[in-house]
Amino acid sequence: MARILIVDDEVHVVGALRRLFRREGFSIEVALNGQEALEKLATFEADVVISDFRMRGMNGLELLGQVLRIAPRCVRVLISGHADLSSGSSSHPGVISHFISKPWDDERLVADVRALLGGQGPVPSGS
Repeated sequence: MARILIVDDEVHVVGALRRLFRREGFSIEVALNGQEALEKLATFEADVVISDFRMRGMNGLELLGQVLRIAPRCVRVLISGHADLSSGSSSHPGVISHFISKPWDDERLVADVRALLGGQGPVPSGS
């Protein structure tokens, strides 16, 4: 079962993503900021980290840069609804595996994550 760490400082966004990916059969952990995410990664071996860009403290780009260093095989997905991302991401090539714009489409997001995992995501249970 593929493991996803979802990081966002907005509780309703974390909840929506957790429900979406749990329904699809993924194992999910959540963090409400970058520091909490790094602490979770010490005990939760994530296959994918999905992080919001704008968060208090450490932003998503900074977090994914640290994820790249500590877990280079982990897929790093950045989600943002802000246009200012393009300037920041171009100065950090290779940090982001995939970018998703807010608001996202559930089916597309799940399909993108499965594709990033090489099609090895869980098979829906049909429930």
